Amino acid sequence: MTAINPRETAPLFTEGLLSRPAAPGRTERAPSAPKRVLGRTVAAVAAAIREHFRRQRVIAELSHLTDRELADIGLTRADIAQIFNPEFAARRNAERFG
Repeated sequence: MTAINPRETAPLFTEGLLSRPAAPGRTERAPSAPKRVLGRTVAAVAAAIREHFRRQRVIAELSHLTDRELADIGLTRADIAQIFNPEFAARRNAERFG
């Protein structure tokens, strides 16, 4: 019989390739409703934080452009603050595409 080295099998568990067997007398259960809600809430907060930083990067990049470069893409410096406003986007699209 070959002995199993835990150091060799640990990556299989941590990388999700194998699942650990349930303890004797216990069955696998789905997470409870509060845990699912907490998980979704944490995921939503993380997504909102990522989106905030993405928007900040876009605003910073646009702020570094010259007035001429902004004009080339149809923006003014005053438009940068409104770039993520849905009403601004709708108004611009209406102006551009009639």
